[in-house]
Amino acid sequence: MSRVDKAAIVRAAEEVVRDRGAHKLTLDAVAAQCGLSKGGLIHHFRTKQSLLKAMLEAAIAREDGSVSAYVSLGDSLLVSRLKCIFELMEDDEGLPRSLIAAVAEDPALLEPVKDKEVQRRRNICDVYSDPEMAELLILAAQGMFLGRVLGVVEPEDPIIERLQGRLLALSADLA
Repeated sequence: MSRVDKAAIVRAAEEVVRDRGAHKLTLDAVAAQCGLSKGGLIHHFRTKQSLLKAMLEAAIAREDGSVSAYVSLGDSLLVSRLKCIFELMEDDEGLPRSLIAAVAEDPALLEPVKDKEVQRRRNICDVYSDPEMAELLILAAQGMFLGRVLGVVEPEDPIIERLQGRLLALSADLA
């Protein structure tokens, strides 16, 4: 692979994290994964932190794309956001868990996530007459997601599907 762009490098880094964990993410490992020299990789990402930041930004972009896809199918913004969170809960390949571990090492990596949350809250306030209820539903779904990612909520627990249905029903009442 002689011509590798930033997106391909980020995908390679995600593969390293999924396969080996965030603690094994090194510039050398990513360079090997995408067939670049370390110097070629450093041309795009000078540090591991800049690569981790790009990985988080790519995850945010994928989430935005997923929400947009649900909206284009006719779901409300809130229902779309909840469905997206539920989708993320199904990632058993370890990327969310590894990204959380990376953020624990360097909390500054959370800045793009925090910025996105502020923007999301503004959108909720603009769209819904009861933004506090909408926010409560999102925070409940995020709590389920974190419980799943951290391993304290089992994926096969039947209550999860019922709770997801309940959150979606409550969100439909807000539309």
